[in-house]
Amino acid sequence: MKRSFVIDIGSSKVSFLDASASGGALVINRFETCPYAGYSLGRLPNAASLSEAVDELLSMVSQRFELRARTVSVGIPAPFIESLLTFHEVKTPSGRVTENDLDYLIECAEDVDTPSGFVLMHTTPYEYAVNGLCCGGSPIGLHSTKLSAGFCHAVADERLVSLISEAVDSAGWRMGSLISSPMACASFTIPFNARLSGAVLIDCGASHCDVSAIKGNAVLRTESFGIGGAHFANDIAYGFDLSPAVADELKRAYSFGLDYSGSSEPVRVQSDPSLLIDPGDLQLIVEARADEFADRLIYALDSFSGVIPAGAPVYLVGGGLSDMRGCIDFLSKRTGRSIIANAPKAGRLSGVRHAPTLSLAHFMLYDGDIDERGYSALESGANRILGGVKEFFNMGAIARKNKD
Repeated sequence: MKRSFVIDIGSSKVSFLDASASGGALVINRFETCPYAGYSLGRLPNAASLSEAVDELLSMVSQRFELRARTVSVGIPAPFIESLLTFHEVKTPSGRVTENDLDYLIECAEDVDTPSGFVLMHTTPYEYAVNGLCCGGSPIGLHSTKLSAGFCHAVADERLVSLISEAVDSAGWRMGSLISSPMACASFTIPFNARLSGAVLIDCGASHCDVSAIKGNAVLRTESFGIGGAHFANDIAYGFDLSPAVADELKRAYSFGLDYSGSSEPVRVQSDPSLLIDPGDLQLIVEARADEFADRLIYALDSFSGVIPAGAPVYLVGGGLSDMRGCIDFLSKRTGRSIIANAPKAGRLSGVRHAPTLSLAHFMLYDGDIDERGYSALESGANRILGGVKEFFNMGAIARKNKD
């Protein structure tokens, strides 16, 4: 049975997942988290906090579950990734596209200049063209004199990679593959046919939100802003002078779409029945922040004009907002887009809330097969990620590769 260990770097916590593959399913062996100081728009105000969290998590699972001398793969969050887009073209001497032509095209694409301060993670084709005309499937066998493709090269911030690598080594583990978190999450969450022409992935955590334009298995562009679920709870805590835990409980109890302004029935807190909250005041606080979030989201969606088609499907993952009742409908109405919160279930872990972490394990364990839902993943090794590039459009497999 294949087994994989992954680390997900969230905006407020680090997650460790030990998972196995079994008949197309993702078997969760253990899941652990550790809070840290977090990041903000690609900056780590307290780098030592992240290093300590990674070291603590790996040391803890090593001691408690006797997992030693293992390789762990790491998901790199969107704010620490740059997408380099290139275009490459080769001649097809035989008059038809062959596998050798496709291999040569990919080899040409791999010769990319990585910017200083970054390391290359993946090179992914996102659109093939034959004689200048886009094709919606594998180009192999088509009549052609020229084969071309757009490629997306995902590069990671070298400082973050070095920091994590040192923490992994300190805990006695080996550093494995670097994975673009938004790319893996899109592959796990969004059906391939929806990604083929273009889709949007919203990953909202506790203190941060990333909005990514997806095409095929490539992340073409990401817009980030510093609002997440914790901001709603912090606003409630400040407005009513409550503890963070009670404020978070109120946040989860709030329902968008209900008019609280005319209600005389106070909102009760389960953990403290004596506490009575004015519903109108709660609505003012929550929806003021929700309106700000929606405005930032609209700006991000509008910025993708020309990158992916207007009206591309939008998918939401992460625990920042997905557990607020009615929030999806609220955001759909405010943005004028149908927002979908949908992810495969994984036992006790919420598919939507934990999709960023689950997707990394799924990515590492599977080989690009599409299941009945249209989800896909890839086969990977400790230091290299391989995929069925020749079947990119047919199977939804990603191209290549995590460089050694």
